[in-house]
Amino acid sequence: MKTIIIDDEILSIETLSRMLLEYDDIEVVGSACNTTVAEGQIKVASPDLVFLDVELPGMSGVDFIREVKRLTQGRCRVVMYTGHKDSMLSSFRNEAFDFLLKPVDRDELSAMIQRLRLHIESSNQKAPDNNPADINSTVRRDREKLIFNTNFSDFRVVSIADIGLFYYNSDQRIWEVVVSGCEEPIRLKRNVNCETLLALDPCFVQVSQRFVININCLMEVCDNVCRLYPPFDHINNVKVARLYRKKLISRFNTI
Repeated sequence: MKTIIIDDEILSIETLSRMLLEYDDIEVVGSACNTTVAEGQIKVASPDLVFLDVELPGMSGVDFIREVKRLTQGRCRVVMYTGHKDSMLSSFRNEAFDFLLKPVDRDELSAMIQRLRLHIESSNQKAPDNNPADINSTVRRDREKLIFNTNFSDFRVVSIADIGLFYYNSDQRIWEVVVSGCEEPIRLKRNVNCETLLALDPCFVQVSQRFVININCLMEVCDNVCRLYPPFDHINNVKVARLYRKKLISRFNTI
């Protein structure tokens, strides 16, 4: 993956560059200390991955995310990193792939890169010809967005990366989807079932009869409870049932 680091601190660029040398599939092809230089490098290199500092002269990194997306026609993944945790939510709302805190921890960096690999792998997989989910949702050709038909509106367009999980509301007897930036879960039609949801994208994995999670949002499993990355880190009731644990673990490389 061609990678560019954008940070106004040269020492931070050098430190992160050294850490990325450990990954054979990542090649740092450029760096910039401001957005003006960064624009030129992005146009020339057409990177697959950009590490972007939140605090930059002239324009904040959060605002620059959309410019990166425009320059790369949405193909580039952006990872924000900063010493300020309060920038996390705004980063995700502006479609950052992930967020790291300075100083960058090696384990956190490794986990992020693993999520990125899984995300790219799932995005590149061809959708089946007869997708049962076509009855209730339409997958765009770029496989990045879904259209959900709901009980309360004609349809809702949602980015796959913004979906944290689906859960079954036993009181209403319907499935609901938890989406970044939405105050309330989106209620799906009654004819939607678990098989429908799992067929939407390879990143969706069932962990119990009630929950289907976006595997790219999973940070860890502690005492059989899934801990998710922000902005879904407030959700603490997603338990991995014994029946589904082995299949969940099989989705990762284990060491």
